[in-house]
Amino acid sequence: MMFGKILYATLLLATCATAQAQQKQGKENKIADQTLGEIQVTGRRATMKLKVDRKEFDVASLITTAGQTASEVLENIPSVDVDNDGNVSLRGNSSVEVWINGRPSGLTSDNRAQILQQMPAESIERVEIIDNPSAKYSAEGSAGIINIVLKKDRKSGYYGSLQTGADTRGGANTSFNINYNSSKLDAYFNVGYRHRENVGRNESTQRNLTAGIPVSYERHYTEDSRRGNMLFSRAGLTWHATDKDDFAVNGMLFTGKNKSHSATPYYYGSYTAAGEVLNRVRQRDTYSGGPMDMYNVEFNYRHNFTDKHFVDFVVSHNRWKSDNDNIYQDSIYYVDGIQPTTSSYMSRPLNISNRRTEVRLDYENPLTEHFKLEAGYNGSFSHENTPQFSYESPDWYGTNLTEDQRYFNRFTYDNDVHALYATLSYNKDKIGVMAGVRGEYWRVETESLDWAQEHGAAAKDNPFKKDYFELFPSLFMSYQLTQTQQLQLNYTRRLRRPWGGELNNFRNTSDASIISFGNPELTPEYSSSFSLNYLKQWDMHSLLVSGYYRPTTDVIQRINYRGTADQMMYRTPMNVAKSVSTGLELTGKSKLGRILDLTTNVNAYYYKLNAFCYDIEGQTVYGEAQDNFTWNARVIAALTLPYDISVQASGRYNSRQVITQGHRPASYGLDLGVKKNFLNRTLVVSVNCRDVFDSRKWESYTGSDSFYRYQLNKRGSRRVNFTVTWNFGNQTGMKKRQEKQQMDDDENATMGGYEM
Repeated sequence: MMFGKILYATLLLATCATAQAQQKQGKENKIADQTLGEIQVTGRRATMKLKVDRKEFDVASLITTAGQTASEVLENIPSVDVDNDGNVSLRGNSSVEVWINGRPSGLTSDNRAQILQQMPAESIERVEIIDNPSAKYSAEGSAGIINIVLKKDRKSGYYGSLQTGADTRGGANTSFNINYNSSKLDAYFNVGYRHRENVGRNESTQRNLTAGIPVSYERHYTEDSRRGNMLFSRAGLTWHATDKDDFAVNGMLFTGKNKSHSATPYYYGSYTAAGEVLNRVRQRDTYSGGPMDMYNVEFNYRHNFTDKHFVDFVVSHNRWKSDNDNIYQDSIYYVDGIQPTTSSYMSRPLNISNRRTEVRLDYENPLTEHFKLEAGYNGSFSHENTPQFSYESPDWYGTNLTEDQRYFNRFTYDNDVHALYATLSYNKDKIGVMAGVRGEYWRVETESLDWAQEHGAAAKDNPFKKDYFELFPSLFMSYQLTQTQQLQLNYTRRLRRPWGGELNNFRNTSDASIISFGNPELTPEYSSSFSLNYLKQWDMHSLLVSGYYRPTTDVIQRINYRGTADQMMYRTPMNVAKSVSTGLELTGKSKLGRILDLTTNVNAYYYKLNAFCYDIEGQTVYGEAQDNFTWNARVIAALTLPYDISVQASGRYNSRQVITQGHRPASYGLDLGVKKNFLNRTLVVSVNCRDVFDSRKWESYTGSDSFYRYQLNKRGSRRVNFTVTWNFGNQTGMKKRQEKQQMDDDENATMGGYEM
């Protein structure tokens, strides 16, 4: 770790020293665009493009992600974290929207972890990080939006690629992609198959306290194996009906099956004057798996009055289904030998089904040379119907299964959102201003039925209903200090709505160490996001400095507590308190000589969560006020070698972080990759190693006056991927593109130019 810190400091000092030396030389800079929030410099395609309102990352340039998944791509993006369950966070905040091609495209908080863990990286063109979106975008996601842009090139003729790969854990993947473009029609088709195998582990130690003194304990250690097969396919057709009218139809399909197995011994004991005493052992074997399917269909019509004056209409529909068979085999052994060993078999089928329809209408009009109007409507209508059944047997093998009515649950969830927005932009000389407001009305209706309510209408309670209306203003102001320096001040108001599973009060007992359930009384959390950005470009370097301040009310977090009657651990989400997050983020892009490119991101922030105290089912649950200074760093180093060989290293470090009722310790990781081009870049061979030090893990320490709990989760381990790609198509067009690429490379070597 000390060596890594020294290396990082050395690279950072070298970058700064080179920038200062070149600034003194007074080299002539390219003229920058005067558009709000962007400086444009011609050059080759870079790993990262800096813009004041967003950062873009070219996935094809990330050698370390070849043959991997969208989830693993995001793990290599600065400011983004992905935990062991696939949950995504931005700048330490899990309230973030993840979109595909500028829209939700079927991703919800319930399913996006599974989809991202299956989506192939080779289908992604770039990832956009929009940490402070304007009123034009959905207000959902207090930390911002991560937009995954899939490949859809527009070059004349036909062209495509065929890719295949494997890894040292038994995984394999293959994909085929083809595009055709003409003056009247654009078409693309992509299909990929992926087989994944993985191993992981989970550890937990819990001590139950009375008056601060340990009285009992529970600990377990789990080893699990997971495998899955997934088919991913995309297709689209755009018809250029006239010079002003385009019609498009696009579709996306996931279909596959997952399977997992874990074996977990749970040890229960007590503390006496003689020390720890083991009382009983529960051995639980868990088998889970089943098919999952998702499709998304989209129709788009666009009319261009002029190049910058247009109306765009989109309607899309998606469906997500996942049928999981969850089997738990338990055997409980009592150490005293007095009580007999007992066994049981539980089957808990869970059939997740949700659908969503979205309608969007956007209008953009440059009213004058300096003023531009944007306005539109966005409607989103989602429905979920998820039943869970339960069957049990008094023996290990599951003979004579009978229905267990106690664990039946049917959860329904409807969320309809209507939004209108308008923004007005002004750009003249060095000044840019964009002001806007978004009004959103949404209605939520949930129902959680037990067995009696499902089979008898008289036993049903009224569904839980709520509706809201809120305004979300945004203001962006920019000033062009010089041709290569820009200053911007932003303000937006955003929210995080509780997602479906957080509202379901059904008691989930799949983890024998803790019972988790949702809270239908949850209300949205609201954030006001302020940021001050400074963007500076040198000939071969650029630097984006972002200071941000984000106060949040009604923060939604999961809390743990111990039941006084049964001494079991419980977990549920609550609107706990107010929080404040303020920090400074530095993102730099540097070219050192002709062969080394560095992309560096450092984010340091202070987080404070106020104290809270609540009564839950007659029990007082509280958390003390917590504050903490946290920082993390990412460095991507790309090395261009002779014989068309590229090498890339991607490293990360996260410092200690405060969470509700506890903290997470520091963590680090490193990925390496190498790529070699053959036959004039027609054939590409990539080898990469994910998690070189086998260090990626997720740890947490939580506690109160009644318990202390340590948890460790590790998904996967060190893995080496081998990928081969063959590019084919219009050779004349490809040759011209390669010649242009070489010219751009030469220009970049002498001027340091690249798009920002």
